[in-house]
Amino acid sequence: MDNSPKETRMQPILITVIAFAAGLPLGLWLRRNLASLSYRSGDEHDQPQPGSRRWVVLTSALSIGALAAAALFSSRPLAYLPMFPLAISGPWLAAVDFDVLRIPNRVLAPTAGLTLLAVVGVAVATRDWQTLAIPVVGALLSGAAFASVHFATKGGIGFGDVKLAALMGLAVGSLGAVAIWLSVLTGSVVALFWTRTKRRVGPIPYGPWLLCGAWMAALARIFAPG
Repeated sequence: MDNSPKETRMQPILITVIAFAAGLPLGLWLRRNLASLSYRSGDEHDQPQPGSRRWVVLTSALSIGALAAAALFSSRPLAYLPMFPLAISGPWLAAVDFDVLRIPNRVLAPTAGLTLLAVVGVAVATRDWQTLAIPVVGALLSGAAFASVHFATKGGIGFGDVKLAALMGLAVGSLGAVAIWLSVLTGSVVALFWTRTKRRVGPIPYGPWLLCGAWMAALARIFAPG
């Protein structure tokens, strides 16, 4: 028996709620892992203790739930698959960057590997190998652009941000070239606004705002034509 129109409309909402709920235990686990401060290197242990990280739990739930909703209400749901690895590790990476202005390779590297597998998986599932072009080129161009800024500012932007920008280009690239530039632009504007609000001078935690830009670009893509 076919589902009624009402049941059909309710299914994406139910799946979104389940995805949001699944993000809560993930966020709790990430917060507990962060509390150990095991990510800090030897010269970072004397730094002040970070503040409350309750936001990690909510951010994890919102990241997973919002991304699931974006995929379900999009005409190209598979295009969102490469963003899920960042949705899982992103809150942890953001919290570490806020604390020590560093994005650890031990989490960034496996996230990049899973993202690449997801990009290839989308190409295999859609039988369209051309869908690999934009993510790969986007990763190269995003990484090159941030590397140029890194060297031009003599480390004003950390090299972890360079690698994260390249990974973000790979993850968001399945949504199109516009989504890549929108994520970088939005993240940069939010970072600038935060810097001015906090009256921050010197190096800033750029990673959290790049991740924020990626989620905003992903959600905006739902309303884009085509």
